[in-house]
Amino acid sequence: MKILHITENDRPGAGGAVHQLHDELLTIGAESKMLVMISEKPDKHIIKYTPPKETALNKVSNRISQLLAHYKTVPYIEYWSNNHYLFTLPKTLNKISKHPLIKEADIIHLHWISYMVDYEDFFANLTGKRIIWTLHDKNPFTGGCHTVGHCTNYERGCGSCYQLDSNNPNDLSRKVFLIKQKAYEKHALCFVAPSQQMLLAAKKSLLLRNSEIHCIPHGVSLSIFKKREKSLSRNLLNLPQDKILILFGAFVSYLNKGFNYLQEALAFLKGKKVDFSRVAVVTFGPKQNAGAFEKKTGIPIYQLGLILDRIKLSHAYSSCDVFVNTSPEESFSQTCLEAMSCETPVVAFPVGAMPEIITSNKTGVLANLKDADDLAGKIEYILSHPEERQEIGANARKHVEQAYNIKIEAKRYYDIYKGLL
Repeated sequence: MKILHITENDRPGAGGAVHQLHDELLTIGAESKMLVMISEKPDKHIIKYTPPKETALNKVSNRISQLLAHYKTVPYIEYWSNNHYLFTLPKTLNKISKHPLIKEADIIHLHWISYMVDYEDFFANLTGKRIIWTLHDKNPFTGGCHTVGHCTNYERGCGSCYQLDSNNPNDLSRKVFLIKQKAYEKHALCFVAPSQQMLLAAKKSLLLRNSEIHCIPHGVSLSIFKKREKSLSRNLLNLPQDKILILFGAFVSYLNKGFNYLQEALAFLKGKKVDFSRVAVVTFGPKQNAGAFEKKTGIPIYQLGLILDRIKLSHAYSSCDVFVNTSPEESFSQTCLEAMSCETPVVAFPVGAMPEIITSNKTGVLANLKDADDLAGKIEYILSHPEERQEIGANARKHVEQAYNIKIEAKRYYDIYKGLL
């Protein structure tokens, strides 16, 4: 059985979850490969997609396609360009359906494919292939949105998209929805949701409600993501030994990652029980200007940048006293699971799989959704109770070992692969 995972990248986050699953499938003897657009360390099992060399005719055709795609976005360009990571189009210039790895695969396992897959070309040329698709966000069943907030238009076919600030029922989101509907109709697609919350949304969606949908939580590699000696980890990452460190892992400027809630919460805590002269924030992800954060909170911030090495990432988790995830919407939250596996207590909003993974004050701490004041109280509690912090971290590790071991995830996927064939 030849399994091919298709995902935009193999970096931490959705890509990291795919990478861990792929590695475990190899461990149990499956013939697994990954096809990605972005990879720092491609090898014989992780292949970076390289578009074929363009002919003069292809260049003209591709340019026309780009202009047509741009023309469709013009009415929404102000909103779409500012939220390009929240709303993506199903059109790309990549025609990966002809790739040799796709032709030889028995199972095509799709993951996060925006910017990589042209839906019309891809699905039209995969007739007869067994396709399984993990829902790393809601994009596969919406008219372009990756997060939907309180919008339920995807249950009715999209249109009047709030992400595009549109009141037009036949707007770009409706057109994208119809492209996806036509692309899916000739395939018996099998979908996997990583959380019950995502499973419920998928079943309500007009695009997927008649599809086969399973729920398989993501797993984590327990041998990589484990507790490491704190002072050693801090030395390795050039972090201060005498500070209480709060870890945040995401693009701090992306609204859907909720860094603003952490900033507001820490501003609330100024002058309270916590001695803020001893507190600092650590981030991993692309480095960005942190001047506004430090000015508002009075707290120094240490930016580790994008961490691609998973062992180094486990040191980042282990170096800090608490991991805070303030995303107002998630499909799962792989970073929270990795932090818990490293015995670093997590404070998060109850979104995605968080209510399933975290029993508040036992395996982590849940704050009221989008409530910076309550988030501040939860962070203050964790920071000012070191014994409870250590106990929650230890409980979190045990819970991950029992329920979220990557071996469990790989076995469940492998059983579905066999069933599809």
